[in-house]
Amino acid sequence: MTDTKSNTKKAEPSKVWSAKKYTLKTALLEFQKLAVSAKKDGKNPHFSSNYSKLESVIEAVNQGNQFGLFFTQEIDYIYTGHVSTKSDVIVVTTVRHEHDEETFVSKLPIILSSANMENPQKVGSAITYAKRYTLQSVYGLPSEDDDGNEASKPNVNITKPKPRGEDDGL
Repeated sequence: MTDTKSNTKKAEPSKVWSAKKYTLKTALLEFQKLAVSAKKDGKNPHFSSNYSKLESVIEAVNQGNQFGLFFTQEIDYIYTGHVSTKSDVIVVTTVRHEHDEETFVSKLPIILSSANMENPQKVGSAITYAKRYTLQSVYGLPSEDDDGNEASKPNVNITKPKPRGEDDGL
């Protein structure tokens, strides 16, 4: 059953259940049975593509609330070098169930050049990207990353063989 105004899917009344009877795994299964996807409401002019904004992904996964699911997202640091006390920034997305201690976690490092790590706009953009994709990953939301698909295409240079004459010179 889908509410066409908000693109929200809800469990059928006969299938609504008490969240107390379910665990994280069974609630996530019920959520995935709804076949929820995030609207592609963002436009990337650089790649002439569309993508799901973080807000749309959150709207989609919040449909899991009806099954007792919720999530947290935090920015953390992983120390990767003890000599220079180097650390990497990561986004950690955790899905939980209101009546279960188990969690599902997705982590993604923020990978930027040193110069960009000093630019708050670049860091914020990378964090938003990581939040969007870890959330889609841990909930199992389908996604078609148009700009990623384009960027991952291999560059293939095809050269035509030189035409051979009657006499190869051999």
